[in-house]
Amino acid sequence: MKSSFFTLLLLFSLVLMWHLPIQAQQEQNERELPTEKFAKKERAKRTHKGWRLVWSDEFSGEELDKTSWSRCLRYGSPWNRHMSLLDSLVKVQNGVIELWGINRPEGYQDSLKFLTGGVDSRGLRSIKNGRIDVRARIDCAQGFWPAIWMMPESNLPWPEAGEIDIMEHLNFDDYIYQTVHSGHIEGLRKPKTQHDHKEKVDVTIFNVYSVEITSSEIIYYINNRKTFSYPRLDPEPEGQYPFDDYEYYMILSAQLGGHWIGPIEAEQLPVKMEVDYVRFYEKR
Repeated sequence: MKSSFFTLLLLFSLVLMWHLPIQAQQEQNERELPTEKFAKKERAKRTHKGWRLVWSDEFSGEELDKTSWSRCLRYGSPWNRHMSLLDSLVKVQNGVIELWGINRPEGYQDSLKFLTGGVDSRGLRSIKNGRIDVRARIDCAQGFWPAIWMMPESNLPWPEAGEIDIMEHLNFDDYIYQTVHSGHIEGLRKPKTQHDHKEKVDVTIFNVYSVEITSSEIIYYINNRKTFSYPRLDPEPEGQYPFDDYEYYMILSAQLGGHWIGPIEAEQLPVKMEVDYVRFYEKR
């Protein structure tokens, strides 16, 4: 009887030892599969202490939500000179939005060799003094310049009402840029304050890029880790901190070319930026 008991105990221990690693691996797999529906639902429940979620797009459907987003149009700026309304440049599928940079398809009528896709929430979704989280991953190519950034709901000429660049990536860099712009900064007015930051990160995996816009400073994060902040000076020089005066909308853009990043290598295209979610929070 005693021998049988110890035999059963040994068998139970072996089963437990076999099961726990499998369970641990399953839990690890769940953390590493960002597009699984169960993982998305769990993430959607989470928030930040002291903040409440006021709007989000989890990109869980099959079409762009036109109540929240418009397609970026082509103008003469470096970031939008290749923008196109070609449907294949902006796709919502598999729980993400894909923004593409491509060679012009054969037979497609356009004067440019390269085409890009982008969306913005101007006039549809904006926030004042809040926190923004964007979870994204990026392909790399010479000439590819994807960005996650915010502009003010204002008719003032750039950059008097400010600009907030949450994430910009160039070519094959192993770091991203986080930057603010204002009339004070671009006018090289004194006193000068650091307004940009480079942070090492593997952009080819999903990361959460965040910014908090407050009445006293802009605070940047990657994966909830503070990386950089831009303060409101006291006394405040003219035009130094417009970020407390306006609501800001979101831009997600796949960009190609420009003097900042150099030539576009056509053979390295197509490339894309995938965004898993965009979330706006306000203080509780």
